Amino acid sequence: MNSFIGIGTFTGEKFHENGLRFMGISLPKVGKSGSDVPIYLVPNKAAGETFDVFQPGVRLFVSGRLYPSRQDYKMYLVPNQAITIVNDKNLQINRVNLAGGVGFIPEQTKEDLLTFTTMVSAPAQMILNHTWEDSLSFRMESWGDDAKRLTTLLHVGRQLSIEGVLRYNVWQAQDGSQRGTYQVRVRAGMYSVFGKNKNKEEQAKVKNELSEEKMYSPATDSRLSEKPIPVTISCSVDEDAVPF
Repeated sequence: MNSFIGIGTFTGEKFHENGLRFMGISLPKVGKSGSDVPIYLVPNKAAGETFDVFQPGVRLFVSGRLYPSRQDYKMYLVPNQAITIVNDKNLQINRVNLAGGVGFIPEQTKEDLLTFTTMVSAPAQMILNHTWEDSLSFRMESWGDDAKRLTTLLHVGRQLSIEGVLRYNVWQAQDGSQRGTYQVRVRAGMYSVFGKNKNKEEQAKVKNELSEEKMYSPATDSRLSEKPIPVTISCSVDEDAVPF
């Protein structure tokens, strides 16, 4: 599963280097360290009327599937319903729902922060060079108690369903260019994991092995710790058979 709903500001039409045209949508930033979130809406039949109807600056409600690109590192949105104008300036929506498997868990540097990637399947989109065999990779981040709990639950390959908000961080590279990355910040308590916990299974296996070793060790095995019973062996010697 891969779905997104949000309210953002139409920033005008955007052109890809291959000439394709998209709608630029800017979502309000999430968190003090984040920046406004740029997404690129793919015009299709589900979106309804698009470029020639809306003026830059109007707030729009959009809904569809997210496609993070590995080629230009942009976030694309393929609508699944018509775009509508939002007149309420106080209304804010930014919700991502994903279901897939854990793809990668890097080495963690903070106790209250967990970062990982979620791999998600999505329908083919030839305009984005995405096929049915491809998987979409989403960068995830979780904070506080949720991060600590997910640390004990997640391992590479484990299936999960999660809800979060789309964020965007910008920094300046060494060559002076400005770069950015997208993350999905996990909402508190809004996740479920499926299948057996590999970490717990491995811990239980090691614990059982240690218990078995202890059970049959010389120090604890009652069969080996009992004192030996002295045995007296009697024998008779035929003195006539002795050659001297």
